[in-house]
Amino acid sequence: SKQMRPSTIALIRWQDLKPSEQASVLKLDVSAQQVEFAGTVELAVAACEADKNNDVAGIAIKDDEGIIGFLVLKRRSKLPKWSNPSAAVISAMRIDQGHQGKGLGSISLLALTEWVAINWPESSSLALSVDEENTAGIRAYAKAGFQDHGVRVQGRIGWVRYMSKPIVSAG
Repeated sequence: SKQMRPSTIALIRWQDLKPSEQASVLKLDVSAQQVEFAGTVELAVAACEADKNNDVAGIAIKDDEGIIGFLVLKRRSKLPKWSNPSAAVISAMRIDQGHQGKGLGSISLLALTEWVAINWPESSSLALSVDEENTAGIRAYAKAGFQDHGVRVQGRIGWVRYMSKPIVSAG
């Protein structure tokens, strides 16, 4: 069996991507279920481009092979009502279907904690809401150190749970 070597993951802001990398983000192979839970990549990119207060960051996930995913991070004025005011909230994380099941989502989430500590140091935690049906996502979040708050609320599609993890400051 082929040994999987750990990937090197880089997180790059949408605005800092080369045009070819931005095109790769828009070409990510995202399942219909991911679109149902998280919306389209185009919508995510539009949210980043519309934000003028640096309260939304679109972040491409890149490994040795290129762009493999994209997520949106929100803070301050763009936080959802349920979140802690000092949190950075992960919204709409997607990993290309060809790269799923390799642990890249978990590695990206660990790298994201470090990214927030450096780039948004006033954020004290990383939080997210995840659909109850998204068992792969819930597993990846738990593996990356997210704690389930134990709260279930009726979401847009079904039941949603909230998870978060503290951010230890880089300083």
